[in-house]
Amino acid sequence: MFKTSIFCLLVVLTISFNVIAIDETESIRQRSQEKPNFTNIAIDLSGKKGNSETENIALGIYHSQRFDKHFGYIMATREYSDSNGQKSADNAFLHVRYNYYFSPKNSVEVYAQTNVDDFRSLESRELFGLGYRYEMTRHSAYGIGLFNEHENYLVEGEHLTFNQARINLYWVHAQKLNKHATLTNTLYYQPNVEEFGDWRAFNKFSISSRLTKHLSMSFGLLVEHDSQPVLNVEATDISYEAGFEIDF
Repeated sequence: MFKTSIFCLLVVLTISFNVIAIDETESIRQRSQEKPNFTNIAIDLSGKKGNSETENIALGIYHSQRFDKHFGYIMATREYSDSNGQKSADNAFLHVRYNYYFSPKNSVEVYAQTNVDDFRSLESRELFGLGYRYEMTRHSAYGIGLFNEHENYLVEGEHLTFNQARINLYWVHAQKLNKHATLTNTLYYQPNVEEFGDWRAFNKFSISSRLTKHLSMSFGLLVEHDSQPVLNVEATDISYEAGFEIDF
């Protein structure tokens, strides 16, 4: 019953609403991969009323299972932001991944993802990929792989479609500072295999502080870069986030 409820919530988060080119899943996966079952719910709510009106909502849910040499997880997020009636964020994504460990530190992985980002005119993005992952230590891992993506944009009433293959390189490090605090950094680099000048990169640095056995407060700094953005926007975005996480 519990697993069914988790799955239903993941589906609702993904299809009931209308994400950036790179969506970070590795930091939480690094924390969960040695546990038979792990669920994480992240919530960030903020707002303002009066002279100005703002509303910011960010929700995320992650569930993983590990059995012998098999590991898999599913993750969904939803973000919405509004300031004085003007939408500044409206996105969602769903990511599913499976790993087969052919040795304690080495695995092959297959994954699929779908996401939308109304604010960035991204109507849909679907990708499917394969890769190799190496666990350097209990705290650090890197991966290399290849994925094919299909993107649909709606820009000023015109539909733009892109089909491309990208290399996927990532490195993640999750280090406990003490029994209450954990520091995590995740780096992605994704060049187009046909044009290396077309590349995307993402780095997320975060600190999580445990308040109770199941509740944590988290702070994150994100730097995102798209060398060839579809819209006439800045190539680099820098943002920060704060919120609460529930693990069980």
